[in-house]
Amino acid sequence: MKFREHHNMHFPSDSAEDLAKCVEYAHKFNEEGKASNALNVEKVDEECVKNVAAYSRCSIVSMTAFFGGIVAQEIVKFTGKFSPIKQMIHYDVFESLPIESVNRHPRNCRYDDQIRIYGQEVQDKLGKIHTFMVGAGALGCEFIKNFAMMGLGCGQGGLVQVTDNDNIEVSNLNRQFLFRKNNVGHSKSKTAAEIGTQMNPHLNINAMTSLVAPNTENVFTDAFWEDLDFVVNAVDNVKARQYVDGRCVWFEKPLLESGTLGTKANSQMIIPHKTQCYSDSQDPPEESIPMCTLRHFPNQIEHCIEWGRD
Repeated sequence: MKFREHHNMHFPSDSAEDLAKCVEYAHKFNEEGKASNALNVEKVDEECVKNVAAYSRCSIVSMTAFFGGIVAQEIVKFTGKFSPIKQMIHYDVFESLPIESVNRHPRNCRYDDQIRIYGQEVQDKLGKIHTFMVGAGALGCEFIKNFAMMGLGCGQGGLVQVTDNDNIEVSNLNRQFLFRKNNVGHSKSKTAAEIGTQMNPHLNINAMTSLVAPNTENVFTDAFWEDLDFVVNAVDNVKARQYVDGRCVWFEKPLLESGTLGTKANSQMIIPHKTQCYSDSQDPPEESIPMCTLRHFPNQIEHCIEWGRD
């Protein structure tokens, strides 16, 4: 911020001169902190300072989504009985930076910030990815938005396939942000795919409405699974998670597992031969039936009982 004050409100670039200036400011602030017994560190991490400075101009969808979630939580606190956190927050993922030399020259396109951070090679790879997402509810809406903004599956040969056998209900609209009132009654996957292409016309997306289960293996065949680069789980029940996890183990596909329950959330990246699979861990039994599953079509005995009660 000090650099910005002295350079016409511009953040530093990744030039050696700008980075050296930011390191200089960091050392100066640290010495002042030590002298006044204020905030200071034993030794300034120059590499960290350079990374913060070099990418300070960049805004990428995954990080903005993360911070957006934090801001949303603080707003909920402010409007309710709890007080927001009044302190600084720092979060970085510098470990994701390429170790090898990459081409960071921007292309004057919507992905330039990602290219400045990860290089053109990574962006090209994202465009060619073929992924399969199971579920197009609250998490699915977030993922499709991220895919479209990142350019995942947006290049030649790239493809995002999404399936959800559910239709949009009025009760979904408070959290499944891609949908509007005029979408009620329509397929979640098809509507989400359509809105994803509005966000990025280059998004190659195929919407399906089949349930992923043993009785639909004629739809999701061996060839279908073998053709994928990775799989994303955005489902609302443990049984579906375990089935998709089993398919990914069999076909040796990476799986991004995630879930939400109220304000709680989890995510798990599962890599073949490197991490445990989802089914290796034991989730507590489900205490309730997801309302979106119950309202659209009960497909288990427990669903039918709850549907009858409702």
